[in-house]
Amino acid sequence: MLLRTHVVFAIAAGFLALRYLLAVPPAAALAAAAAISLAVNPIVDFLGHEHGRRSPRTHEPLHAAVLGAAVGGVLGLAIPYAAPWAAAAGAVEALSHLFLDAFTEHGIYVRRNGRYKRFAFAHLRYNDPTANGLTAAFSILIIVAVLLQPSLS
Repeated sequence: MLLRTHVVFAIAAGFLALRYLLAVPPAAALAAAAAISLAVNPIVDFLGHEHGRRSPRTHEPLHAAVLGAAVGGVLGLAIPYAAPWAAAAGAVEALSHLFLDAFTEHGIYVRRNGRYKRFAFAHLRYNDPTANGLTAAFSILIIVAVLLQPSLS
């Protein structure tokens, strides 16, 4: 998927995690999810491509989760006591990146029998306009639905 699609989808995933798993207030959850997504997704892509191809360095679930947690945790240091929940959101958002990549032609890496193997749910082109558009629209719909929900308390 395109980077902008990853960013919007990760904002929705992080927002859901922060709101419903960690009970962060809506405005703070949305702002944190957006900031973390804008940091995590480019880093996953930048560090995870060698010679124009994905590598297991960041496109493997455990590696992505650790990287996302590290980036989120560092961003969370800007707000007192926020690093743990920001780290959790970073891990969720990095894994959401891999979830979308698993639908593309080259998929992601999974570790089997001590070796990295490629895995894909589907083999869509990363720049498929229909897949990117539907994913972005669905992500925005999730964000709006969560914002319109009554308070958790």
